[in-house]
Amino acid sequence: MGQVYLCFAAPGFAWTVHRAAAGGTMNSPDGVWPGEAWLTPREASLFAEIKSPRHQRDWLAGRCAAKELIRDYIFQITGRALACSQIEILNDENGAPRPLLPLNLEISLAHSAGHGLAGLCAHSPLGVDLQQIRPVRSDLIRRVLSEHERAELEQHFAGNLVEGTLVFWALKEAAIKAQKERPAPALPQIAVTITAPSRAEIAVRDQRYSAQWGRWKEFIWAWAVS
Repeated sequence: MGQVYLCFAAPGFAWTVHRAAAGGTMNSPDGVWPGEAWLTPREASLFAEIKSPRHQRDWLAGRCAAKELIRDYIFQITGRALACSQIEILNDENGAPRPLLPLNLEISLAHSAGHGLAGLCAHSPLGVDLQQIRPVRSDLIRRVLSEHERAELEQHFAGNLVEGTLVFWALKEAAIKAQKERPAPALPQIAVTITAPSRAEIAVRDQRYSAQWGRWKEFIWAWAVS
């Protein structure tokens, strides 16, 4: 498993890069993008096809997080400072984001309530998810979680079942993105096992993933990597 890097973007393109390592998380200083033309022509065409203002906001937040994350990673590895417009992120045949760079980088994007999350890992398939902490339907736990997972929910999140349910939801969504196979499995077909505080193992079909989750502002974030 390679090192996982995360970047969070708030409305207005304020961003924070997190380097998630086995021993914890290191945070870079927050920043705000300058007012540059940061989408490539093909990215601008994709954006123009989005009609909903809410979806436009979410799409931009995800792209903002991804470009800043890639810029930060490339600068660390090569010392080269790229402009945002030099990084192009299009979608592959399954709709997953793919950076057009001569590097074997796996990225994944998520967004919620106008905030964006991007994850990056070299060489290893990766998925991320972002869930705003909010009330959930009373039947969601039984519909989404197995009997074993419901027992884990009671054990690890006894004081906050709503937040715990969103943790399991985010972990499963992250695993779906990491697997990349279509059709995607239903959430009850994904098995999550809590292994330590903020860490889990996930089984999807014949694949196994290491995973981590945490809180950022009023959101639950999660990543899964093979």
